[in-house]
Amino acid sequence: MRLRGVVGAAFGALVLTVAIPTAAHAALGRLDYHYGLPGATTTSLLQDPSSNKCIDIPEIVGHPLQNAFSPNNRTDEDVLLYLEADCQGPSTTLKAGTKAGPARLFKSVVFLAE
Repeated sequence: MRLRGVVGAAFGALVLTVAIPTAAHAALGRLDYHYGLPGATTTSLLQDPSSNKCIDIPEIVGHPLQNAFSPNNRTDEDVLLYLEADCQGPSTTLKAGTKAGPARLFKSVVFLAE
């Protein structure tokens, strides 16, 4: 009888372990950036963004002539900066804890979890 109870408890624990979804990983910190047209730029940020997921810069969506620029990666993960929305086109890597100059244009990003 005891063996059956132990086996049942172990099986139940295994089912719970497999059935519980794991939490999505996020970069800790923020990515600061500017966006807008010359003479009318604004600063914004992505706070604790999801890792390994394409993120379009929200202020740029629907504005094809605008770009985000001058990113400051204050997260604990490297980030790929894409020139086009939906993580398309050329990309460059901005290391965790670094800043890029105003010429660094982008419309979408992916944070790279280790």
